[in-house]
Amino acid sequence: MVTIQIDEQDPTLLGVYFPGNPIGNDLISQVPGRRFSRSRRGWLVPNTRASVVQIGQLFGKEYCRFDEAVVRLYKPASTAAEVEQATNPSWPPISKRTVGVRPPGSHRLPFRFAPPIREYDRHPAILAVADALRIGNYSYKTLKNYKQALIALIRYAEPKPLDELTKTQYQKYLLFLIEKKKLQTATINVHINSWKFYCEKVLQRDKEFYDIQYPRQPTKLPTVYSVAEVKAIFKATTSSKYRTLFQVVYATGLRLNEVAHLKLTDLDYDRKLLTVRGGKGKKDRVVMLTDKLAIAINEYLAQHKPKTYLFENPENYEPLQNRVIQLVYSDTVRFARITKKGGIHTLRHSFATHLLESGTDIRQIQVLLGHESIMTTMRYTHVTADKISTLKSPLDDL
Repeated sequence: MVTIQIDEQDPTLLGVYFPGNPIGNDLISQVPGRRFSRSRRGWLVPNTRASVVQIGQLFGKEYCRFDEAVVRLYKPASTAAEVEQATNPSWPPISKRTVGVRPPGSHRLPFRFAPPIREYDRHPAILAVADALRIGNYSYKTLKNYKQALIALIRYAEPKPLDELTKTQYQKYLLFLIEKKKLQTATINVHINSWKFYCEKVLQRDKEFYDIQYPRQPTKLPTVYSVAEVKAIFKATTSSKYRTLFQVVYATGLRLNEVAHLKLTDLDYDRKLLTVRGGKGKKDRVVMLTDKLAIAINEYLAQHKPKTYLFENPENYEPLQNRVIQLVYSDTVRFARITKKGGIHTLRHSFATHLLESGTDIRQIQVLLGHESIMTTMRYTHVTADKISTLKSPLDDL
């Protein structure tokens, strides 16, 4: 099934969504002006009547689900029954009972087949949790992680229903994950949180009934660069685009996904502020836009001239992919001959630690980093070098 709707970010475009399929990609490639959007996880085509007609011809009108806004736009005289048929077509189409049958001489199915629904995606518990997460406006990543964790629990507990599991039985399952599966603490916490969400939000049970003891987390200190190492990274970056990106992360403490989705409209030169929109936990915040950083950004803008995002792919004007930024950063650190382990997030750690060493109040650092708890920010006090490195060791008195 193909879904066609008006793009939320740009009403001059139509979003076309269908399950990953090479034949479907070949068909959509015949539409003039089409491009794939990674951030939207679908194809974008011009919002024109010609595009709508061509998509219907290429994929088959009976296999297309049109959003009501599209129907009202191009067929304003449609009756209620016609709108219902276009927005909620029956599957499979009555006239197409050969769905899923390979054509003669073909080694693969045509596009027009019902995509297989994973067995556990239809499980009542999974459907209920997915609906509750969507209603709560949780992120796609949370939805994906919770589904995976609950599917693992369903497979472990079968044939016993999830709602009949007791606290003791679930704790036994946690021991299985820890001792047999050897899962890390962070992964165990995802399993616990998904279970608690199901019990508290779906089954509406009391919270204290699921007051499960969380696994103890190892205390790990963040990796921090010295000022000389930060300079070496900037010097080793051959691309002005990525050098500016790395400078923004170090100068503001942004996370990878936050810097990748910065827009030109987020820069406020008059107030010397940079707005982070939809950060972790879907929270907005502001950080400083210093004069030196503003100069670096302006030099970059004069050379690259992005249209929407501060750091975008010039071919499709989409944000740079996180993985691409990580690969470039890894190569740069290797070229700079820095042996410390860590990714681009280490620049964020260095930002916080260097601010703390310069005397900045830890509460202000908490706000700049977007930490909900001050305890998360407090860990940087363990790696500050301004006091620890000046302490005298008993060895010096021998």
